Amino acid sequence: MEIVPGLHQIKTPMPRPELPYVMAYAFRGGDGVTLFDSGFGTPEGTAALTEGLASIGHSPRDIRRLVISHSHPDHYGMAAWVKEQAPDSELVMLDREWAWLEGREAGAGDWMARSDEWLTRHGMSLAEIEAGHRAEEARRPGGNSFQNVPPDRLLEDGEVLAVDGWELEAVWTPGHTPGHLCMFERRHRLMLTGDHVLPHISPNVSLHSDQEGTSPLADFRRSLERVAAYDSALGLPAHEFTIADLPRRCRQLLHHHDDRLDEIARAAGEHAGPGATARDVAERVQWNTGRFADFPLMMQRSAIGETLSHLQLLADEERIVRSEDDGASGPLVRWVQVRARR
Repeated sequence: MEIVPGLHQIKTPMPRPELPYVMAYAFRGGDGVTLFDSGFGTPEGTAALTEGLASIGHSPRDIRRLVISHSHPDHYGMAAWVKEQAPDSELVMLDREWAWLEGREAGAGDWMARSDEWLTRHGMSLAEIEAGHRAEEARRPGGNSFQNVPPDRLLEDGEVLAVDGWELEAVWTPGHTPGHLCMFERRHRLMLTGDHVLPHISPNVSLHSDQEGTSPLADFRRSLERVAAYDSALGLPAHEFTIADLPRRCRQLLHHHDDRLDEIARAAGEHAGPGATARDVAERVQWNTGRFADFPLMMQRSAIGETLSHLQLLADEERIVRSEDDGASGPLVRWVQVRARR
């Protein structure tokens, strides 16, 4: 689909029925194609990108640069394949995202072990974590060639990437990941939003084991306000469909998280005993995708991370208090409501 002359949207499939595709954006120019995001590195994904490029008169060999909104595999996962097809292409990422990813990758061998230990600190048992890993291994599809490819160019917040008449301003929007990148195309007033702003669902905003001491939800809210302040004609997200009124959608997301903060504060306050764990709260929250108890481990990890990002902001606002005691599997973090919101 052509958005404006020279800018095309290309859909590549995802192995998730709730989000069936990633929307890549191809900027055509005299020196070839600049892509914003791509998709999973599956055979189905690379075939769809190849077909999409062919429909606008190009091939993967014509890719001159691939700009990555953030490091999740449905955005970054095709980078290795792109570099194979177009060895001279430039991989571009925000400097803050690469710094975060490098820090995580430095301990990649034990990252999952640390994350599992973090889950036990927040209320999950080792037995159910191990059972979840076995179930995920049995379901894992083959054929995804995802690997982290080092970027060739790192952008700073506010830097402009000038490409064949396109002026793409880097907009740092932490929340979904610490270094998430949106890009504002100045000439046509288009904001490429990646996963930062989606038209129907709210992106996952989690606090995970390597983000202790930060407040991803507070970062996300400030990022929404920043994006809403741009004079944008359209929002171009990575999933679902085009956003006609981006400032309005940003306000809706802010209101959604206001409501979710209230819901999580109530859930913490309703829990009997010395305080609620994040897992206790996550079990009481109404998730659009079903019940926490029915989620696979990956989704439970995300749900607990999202719950924690809200609990942390509530603690920063002094609406709840965090405490830590000894549980059966080690230290256990609990949360106690101290006052209702007025």
